[in-house]
Amino acid sequence: MNRTWMLVALAALLSVTASGQPKPAENPPEPNAFRQLLEKKGYVAVPLTQGEADERFTVECKIGTEACRFLLDTGADRTILDTALVKKLGLKHGDAVEKVGIGGVEKGFEVTLRGMSIGTFDTRAVSGPFTLMASDLSDLNAVQDRRKLRRIDGLLGHKLLRSNSAVIDYPARTLYLCTPLNRLWPEIEGRWVASEGQEDGRVRQIDPAAPPRLEFKDRTFRLTDGNKQYLFGIHTLPVKNGHAMVFFHPEKDLAKELVYKAIGLLKVADGRLTVCLCLDNATAVKGMPEDFKAPADSGRLLLEFRREK
Repeated sequence: MNRTWMLVALAALLSVTASGQPKPAENPPEPNAFRQLLEKKGYVAVPLTQGEADERFTVECKIGTEACRFLLDTGADRTILDTALVKKLGLKHGDAVEKVGIGGVEKGFEVTLRGMSIGTFDTRAVSGPFTLMASDLSDLNAVQDRRKLRRIDGLLGHKLLRSNSAVIDYPARTLYLCTPLNRLWPEIEGRWVASEGQEDGRVRQIDPAAPPRLEFKDRTFRLTDGNKQYLFGIHTLPVKNGHAMVFFHPEKDLAKELVYKAIGLLKVADGRLTVCLCLDNATAVKGMPEDFKAPADSGRLLLEFRREK
């Protein structure tokens, strides 16, 4: 009797399934509030890989079209490329360098690189070419081979992680990176009106009817000063007394080559924004301003702005 009842129940269940009746909906996964918060602030999420036989994190990268794998190494100051990868990519050798690490003194040479992606985070949106260290990682890869682990093409070091405000979510195995400009953008986005200034050692007279105006829009720097107008793409980097700025053609941000057309400093506090600019490339080659001053024959323009109402 019990067996007959079970067969009837099973037949009924199969008939419901075959009839196309929807199955009870599964509970949707809870949204990752931490990830949503960081992405709202301009962070890019990069998946990390952790093998069963290796507790260390690795991250998939690309240099140009060449896929490569980096070991996440927060204890290493510099980001390192394996000399085998450097040779494969045809990168030029720079100055010889030495690095003191936990394994002792490591020798290598500098290489200049542009076009490296960490997951979907494109470092071209951070700056022009940046300098890394090339070193022989054959000993490390010999250990990887013995442990039957995948080979490593480089080490992702602390300096690069810090400059991009890295956040590591260990439980979710995710690395979050944010460009310095994205971090700064909420403070500077919008329109500003100049209230005072200096230029080449002289007080800059501000015409109240037509003051210089500055706008940060679409990740660009837009300055109107009298009959002069400047439109630049912009990269920033935190420095001791504010943020260093470099300017380039706004459509060349992700170009293979990036030429800086002007440089300057920026600081923002208490509703005021101050810039010290070298807008002429001929004077910009003298180097980044070290302070917010515009002495005579410096080619610098110093302007203080308030938000436009």
